Amino acid sequence: MAKDLKYSTLLDVYGGMLTDKQRDMIDLYYNDDLSLSEIADNEGISRQGVRDAIKRGEESLDELEDKIGVLKMIKENEEKLAYVTSQCDEIIQDCRTYTTTKSVIEKLERVKAVINS
Repeated sequence: MAKDLKYSTLLDVYGGMLTDKQRDMIDLYYNDDLSLSEIADNEGISRQGVRDAIKRGEESLDELEDKIGVLKMIKENEEKLAYVTSQCDEIIQDCRTYTTTKSVIEKLERVKAVINS
């Protein structure tokens, strides 16, 4: 089973909506980087039992993200902020090149600082 590290992030967002067993297994697998066998040994269950719990948890996390979309919103906001930041950089450069007043540059730099904080 190849590890898709998005589940570590999904667990942070939606982990409280999983069963304790699913949350623990996914946490051990993705965040503590334990193998299925290591988890099985630690939990006293079969490797297949661990795999099944992780798979059910992953399916639940995917379903929650499809319905609620927190990570999608975060990604969209990050893209918007990157765009606004790049536009501020271009405006600041244009202002320096075309000798626009310093007040415009200062205001844009403050806006950019707020966005990046």
